[in-house]
Amino acid sequence: MKEYDFALIATSKNDVDAEVICQIANDLFEAGAEDCTISSRGNALIIEFDRESKSYKDAVISAIKQVQSIDVLTVKSVDAGQYVGLSDAAELSELTRSALSKFSKGDRGDGNFPTPYLRVASKTPLYDWSEIASWLCSKGLIEPELVENAQFTSAINTALKLRNGELEEVSTLVSELASA
Repeated sequence: MKEYDFALIATSKNDVDAEVICQIANDLFEAGAEDCTISSRGNALIIEFDRESKSYKDAVISAIKQVQSIDVLTVKSVDAGQYVGLSDAAELSELTRSALSKFSKGDRGDGNFPTPYLRVASKTPLYDWSEIASWLCSKGLIEPELVENAQFTSAINTALKLRNGELEEVSTLVSELASA
């Protein structure tokens, strides 16, 4: 068994206040989620887990099931670094931000560092963590398990969007792109 730290982002059908958070915390405890803490930012609930499990995937899926067992909650995403800045990538990989910055600029390594997904021209571009993890693993700088966890986070977040009805327009867009 290994311990995995991650957070689930959820929404509540009820307005979020201290009383609601306390009730949700009690409900989660009753559902067996004794390894989490809950906080809020606006309407978002952040449910942080320190879960022992045989794998990251099992830890995340069991946490989602426990949270979803509370009628008023909907899990929106796993906040484990799907899109990251270099500082977040450094924290996730246990490398320095300076090293990752040098990799991203081509000052270190082979120059094939992943391309940012968002804010390409910004001072703080966002990268797909699974791409950075794959690249770092190919250089022997991180363990393959981190890559697997990053890829699973990306996949589960897509699955959550699909389940929550947030991707209804995607098939239409795919058709439009195919004819472009």
